[in-house]
Amino acid sequence: MSAESIQLRSKQRGRGALWLSALLVFGIFVEVNRVVDHWDLPRRDLSEDGLFQVSSATKSVLGRLEDTLAVHGFFTKEIESGRAAIERAQVEGQLEEYLALAGGKMVLDVRDPAVSSQAALDAKTHGLQARPVQAAHGTSVSRQMVYRSLLLRYRGRTERVEWADPWSLEVDFVAAVARMLRDHRPRIAWVGETFDTDPKMSWQLGSNHSLRQALSRRFDLVQVSTASLEAGEPVPPGCDLVVLMRPTKLHPRAVFELEQSLQRGKPMLAFLDQVSMHSHSQGSRAVHAMRGEKASPTGLEALLRSWGTSLIGGHVWDAGASGVRQVLVSQLDAQGQPTGAGRLEPLTSPGLLETTAEGMDGTFPPTSGLSGITMGWAQPFAPLQGVSGIVGRDVIHSSEDSWVVPFVETMVSDQAIIAGHTATLRSDPKASQVVGRVLTGRLPSPFVGGAPVPLDLFDEEATGPAGGEPKTTDETVLDRAADVRVVLLGDADFVRDPDPYGLCPSLKPRGLLLVENLLDWMLAEEDLIALRSRLPQSRPLRDLLQEELEREGLLSAGLYDTVEELTLRARQKSAAEGRATRARWRLMGLPVGLGLLLMLLCGWAWNRRERSHP
Repeated sequence: MSAESIQLRSKQRGRGALWLSALLVFGIFVEVNRVVDHWDLPRRDLSEDGLFQVSSATKSVLGRLEDTLAVHGFFTKEIESGRAAIERAQVEGQLEEYLALAGGKMVLDVRDPAVSSQAALDAKTHGLQARPVQAAHGTSVSRQMVYRSLLLRYRGRTERVEWADPWSLEVDFVAAVARMLRDHRPRIAWVGETFDTDPKMSWQLGSNHSLRQALSRRFDLVQVSTASLEAGEPVPPGCDLVVLMRPTKLHPRAVFELEQSLQRGKPMLAFLDQVSMHSHSQGSRAVHAMRGEKASPTGLEALLRSWGTSLIGGHVWDAGASGVRQVLVSQLDAQGQPTGAGRLEPLTSPGLLETTAEGMDGTFPPTSGLSGITMGWAQPFAPLQGVSGIVGRDVIHSSEDSWVVPFVETMVSDQAIIAGHTATLRSDPKASQVVGRVLTGRLPSPFVGGAPVPLDLFDEEATGPAGGEPKTTDETVLDRAADVRVVLLGDADFVRDPDPYGLCPSLKPRGLLLVENLLDWMLAEEDLIALRSRLPQSRPLRDLLQEELEREGLLSAGLYDTVEELTLRARQKSAAEGRATRARWRLMGLPVGLGLLLMLLCGWAWNRRERSHP
């Protein structure tokens, strides 16, 4: 055998050994990955927002399980939308991680109502419904009804997650489990504006059906009429906290009953805005102005003063953080006459307070991490006066470019009038205004001298002489009896029902988030606040086909009348789809190719090392 043939055979053996080494490394990689997949290893989320990193609150809640938690998932498997399919896979991965954290105290059952009639019946029985999801196919869009819901069962109790969103699944799931672990479902005593109005017209007077509907998923709401408090009936003892919604002219006995519930340790969230706005197609007016009256007092003035706080009689005019509302503008014909049609245009209004992250106390858990809310004609608080035993904290502010103006009686839609009024105010000192305040501690009672007698409409002397002090009883009055938490807000419009014209502030996700955070804080559920405040950063998926179609101008193309134009459009669309497919393969093949190249280099280096050491 010649030297050349020996050298050739040696090269062939070397190449074979190289490929064999690469194959062995690849096989080892696959096998190690398969084995490690069954290990219960700690996971770490290295994304920018860390949204999928399990929090300590989740571990704590799942660690409190004593019996088996059954989680039934209703998921549509065959999904046309790529984004929805990715989100479903993320949800399934999160549930698998919760399953591992539960330490054998959780079982997971996932079914598809689209293929299982029993699963469809179970979902319908528990009020779980499919939602429409759109999928783009070139220039066309299809609509598919998709299930992605959870039903949780624990010790005879059930909770629902109506839509499992990967961005909010952890807080929704943990909050549901925490509710089932409580001895009872928390109860809210709702005091204030009408509880049962017609939902179709409730937006006119700023009712709160949307807020109550959202809160009813987590709490039992109990309506407590001011008439019952005035008659001397206490706040129901089974309630865990009180929500006081825009009180007006409260009788001293009603104030006493609310104050004594605080003395018994029941926290209170109070929306103290004194002006209610009536919405209609032409704008909004204050209800008291429509009636020819002045703004009604809350009736809490003496109580607030005993706590070292008070409301300023006016509204915040914030030129530095003005909100934007919609204004209905009539369309005019060539002669300048209204045509009967109209359009909505945005209007910057300093009467709307668009609080920013700087205006939300970053060290207070319920407001930490919030980017702000939109308040309407918010009523500010006077500087806090020190009272022994009370710790006060201002948690929501306007911008530094703010003033206090008399109560707004109607919304102004003329930008020139708004600008002129702002210019006039600039001659006065400006300052940040407080519209959210928190009080904690043992509150002093202003009724230590005696409890006001209950209201008796048939006894004119029951309340004492006209303009004088009300008569009192000799019943026991609690004073500084318990540590309690009180939240005072100078606006109620940000939680009102939305009006069809978009003219007034209304309940938005940020506003609901603030309310839920405050309620959790009052119930000492700080873990849920921390979970709820974890917000995702925007990272939209890249649609390669959409980019190619847009580059060809196919997304904005009009109608085509000729066969040649239709043929050209089809060729352009086919070429765009081809380029999108090649780009997709490049993006997917690049990491795979780099991985294989790395394995080949490792195999080559190992082969060289073995050949150099015979």
